[in-house]
Amino acid sequence: MALDTDDEILQDFLVEAEEILEGLNEQLVELESQPEDGELLNAIFRGFHTIKGGAGFLALDSMVALCHKGEDLFNILRQGDLIVDADMMDVFLKVLDFLNIMFEETKSGEFPSPADPKVLNQLQKYIDGDSAKVTAQEESEPEPEVTASVNTVESDDITDDEFEALLNQLHGESTPGKTEAEVKSIVDTKNDSDDITDEEFEALLDNLQGKKTNTSKTPPPAEETKPAPDPEVKIPEPKKEIVPPTPAKKAAPAKPAATPKQAETSVRVDTSRLDEIMNMVGELVLVRNRITTLEAAIEDENMAKAVSNLAVVTSDLQTAVMKTRMQPIKKVFGRFPRVVRDLARTLKKEINLELRGEDTDLDKNLVEALADPLVHLVRNAVDHGIEMPDVREAAGKPRLGQVVLGAAQEGDHILLTISDDGAGMDAEILRQKAVEKGMMDEESASRLTDSESYALIFAPGFSLKQEISDISGRGVGMDVVKTSISKLNGVIEIDSNVGTGTTLTIKVPLTLAIMPTLMVILGDQIFAFPLVSVNEIFHLDTTKINIVDGQQTIMVRNKTLPLFYLRKWLASNFNEAEQSEIEHVVIVNVGTQRVGFVVDKLLGQEEVVIKPLGALLQGTKGLAGATITGDGRISLIIDFPELMNAYANRGY
Repeated sequence: MALDTDDEILQDFLVEAEEILEGLNEQLVELESQPEDGELLNAIFRGFHTIKGGAGFLALDSMVALCHKGEDLFNILRQGDLIVDADMMDVFLKVLDFLNIMFEETKSGEFPSPADPKVLNQLQKYIDGDSAKVTAQEESEPEPEVTASVNTVESDDITDDEFEALLNQLHGESTPGKTEAEVKSIVDTKNDSDDITDEEFEALLDNLQGKKTNTSKTPPPAEETKPAPDPEVKIPEPKKEIVPPTPAKKAAPAKPAATPKQAETSVRVDTSRLDEIMNMVGELVLVRNRITTLEAAIEDENMAKAVSNLAVVTSDLQTAVMKTRMQPIKKVFGRFPRVVRDLARTLKKEINLELRGEDTDLDKNLVEALADPLVHLVRNAVDHGIEMPDVREAAGKPRLGQVVLGAAQEGDHILLTISDDGAGMDAEILRQKAVEKGMMDEESASRLTDSESYALIFAPGFSLKQEISDISGRGVGMDVVKTSISKLNGVIEIDSNVGTGTTLTIKVPLTLAIMPTLMVILGDQIFAFPLVSVNEIFHLDTTKINIVDGQQTIMVRNKTLPLFYLRKWLASNFNEAEQSEIEHVVIVNVGTQRVGFVVDKLLGQEEVVIKPLGALLQGTKGLAGATITGDGRISLIIDFPELMNAYANRGY
């Protein structure tokens, strides 16, 4: 029997559980370094409790059983009877892994598989080794249905039985017809009242229970459970003092007026619908560009004002739709504390990970696409970059290595940085390695700048590791990272110093849907350069072109850059005799390298929407797609990494 994936309650549970699981991943790793942090312990306890409740309501028994034991153990931890250590954290992280597997199974419509009995036994041993042993009756007792709708019990001192007794008193345990929504509304009132202290809540509980210490589930006397009007219970409002009801009060006045239901402020929208809206906005941008071009030829003041207003509205609409597709980079960053922690234990290193700019937003498609490259780069920093604690200590460094993962928005692109304070890279060793692997001769290697030497690590099969492991020194992978970033129209740069550390900088556009470009002309055809790749533009005196090993080069700020005539590659009417004394050169970042491209004419910047190539051009090397320019012409969008691979080795 499969789950109904269209069920609204199941979908609500999946959304909430996914957020909690993402949070637990980071909270558990943080707890290991702060084992007595009460807020963290309570937050993790509430996470297990909430998932257990929702899973119990949906009869996801395997998830309930695992969360129940995790909740029991964290209840002991937050009471101070046990302290978290590394071995215990290993068990908790295994629990989290199983919960993630169960979540994916539930998401696919299947009931989750049971967790490994070894993990359950390990949890039980921790529970039995101290106080609060779980009896066989408690373990086998099904979770009360009401628990499923309880989001979180904020009071640290109230037990599940006491809380259930409170709900029974509020509704009358044998009163039929009580719905999940009614119970949830009362619990949410407690959860939403930030100013209610534990003592005040306990006072309310004591009054409702007649200040009894027995919290068993024995039904109250018959006269108290007759279907009569509910006793008056004043649910505390935020920022108001609790006024507990008097136990001796026998009268049953009318129920307090129901609090008006707050309107929902968010809706779930299928991502395909967002993509469709974004495509329509893209078409609108093209129409705006076309109208702007036509308006320039008319020279009418009223038309100019109307077109100006259209441009503003289109821009605002474009920004608004883009924001609906935006997600914080934290969705990716959240997995790294666990990655670094597990690697550090495996490698016996001491490493602290610092996350910066987690609230930086970027397109959801980019968030997903960046996940794997970033994981590889962080693993590489931990494995290759950070030294062993004894080595660091001998070099006068702290035993604890630092890895910093940061994100920031700069204009229309995002900057991601992965830096470490490890051993750094020696450019000379990299050059020697390139010669040993037959990638180039000694003379060519000696001419490489330090920056170009660092970029060698992105070459296929290039690795400084003597032994290939499954951590990061696999001999493959960094070239895949570079390719992945290039496909996102991004660039990656490396800066490193021996003994100080390494910093990798990745620059990617905010969105892949609408791309800022630089329009140029080659022959009689318009081409679009992704603006994120463009470094600078200048006019070149052709008499200053040099030839090195048969390759034309230019000097830009005392740095030699290769120079290519794009018309040789992409236009059929190239004639060297037509070359002028002054050429337009666009310096472009291609991966970690800077290259100069000569173009015939510069048209300026323009936002474009990428369209797939037609059948005639499908598969053409060096083209990412096509677009329509403001004057209605077709422009081809350049894919620089692919273009270089296809043409740069042809010798022209």
